[in-house]
Amino acid sequence: METAVHIFAGFLDSGKTTALQGTLLRKEDVAKRSVVICTEEGEEEYDIDALKDRGTSLVTIEEEEELTEDFLEEIKKVHNPEVVYIEFNGMWDLKAFVKKDLPEGWYLSNIFSLVDANTYDMYLMNMRQTIMNPLSVSDVILFNRCDESFKKSDVRRSIKILNNLAEVYFTKPDGSIDFANEEFSVPEKDGILDVTDKFFCPWFIDCIEDTDKYYGKTVRFTALITGGNGLGSNQFYAGRYAAICCAEDAQYIGFVAKYDGEIPKNGDWVILEARIAKGQRSDNKLVILLVVNKLTKIEAPEDRFLYF
Repeated sequence: METAVHIFAGFLDSGKTTALQGTLLRKEDVAKRSVVICTEEGEEEYDIDALKDRGTSLVTIEEEEELTEDFLEEIKKVHNPEVVYIEFNGMWDLKAFVKKDLPEGWYLSNIFSLVDANTYDMYLMNMRQTIMNPLSVSDVILFNRCDESFKKSDVRRSIKILNNLAEVYFTKPDGSIDFANEEFSVPEKDGILDVTDKFFCPWFIDCIEDTDKYYGKTVRFTALITGGNGLGSNQFYAGRYAAICCAEDAQYIGFVAKYDGEIPKNGDWVILEARIAKGQRSDNKLVILLVVNKLTKIEAPEDRFLYF
């Protein structure tokens, strides 16, 4: 028998318990033998009787050190669950936990992260690495209680830099899904999109998600040049290192560039102007291609990272 493990992560009062319990008690769901591992107590409490009626056992732990491989083996031995739900403490290291071995027959199915929009900026300012830890490995991220002042597009793009595979959603204060999509634009001067450091990260994400909007446009930005597999003799990567949490977690983001002039070396810094086109690498992979028409080498900036 295979056992699916679902993780609900987030800080206190982010809505983890409500979301998890709602999932368990939905009437249309077929009851399965399951276990909820609760790692903290918030304002919302589980309805023990209702869970029992659904064949669900509740196990509570208080310390991160208790959530070991041996502990999970004991859960398997005692409860033999078909499904395991973990309400994961927002202060614990989820990135480390998902690297642990699960009991034989268990597999990690989904990671959901819930974030209270009202406290997100505060946590981001004071506990940036802690709040970004679970978001970096989540499959679905839900920002709830979002009012009109919450900068959804900026937040979404910053998350996509950190975790481009995550689905990011927002709900209004009344709990309904907010489908509004704010238009992103880059300053344009003399027919050239001037992508300064301030705009590079959101432009990169917008370019990937709304590519047709940019085809044929000319763009200018400061780039770090790197090489890579599958590139032609006149191709290279032009991009930047973007950091959400700290410089140690920075990752390189950029596009394939093609240039008929002298090819810059790996590690060179340049200011380039290029036309955005549909391209193909030498390994036949389709990509966004920057057809460079002007390239100027420059000194490396004092801070080589972009902080989003």
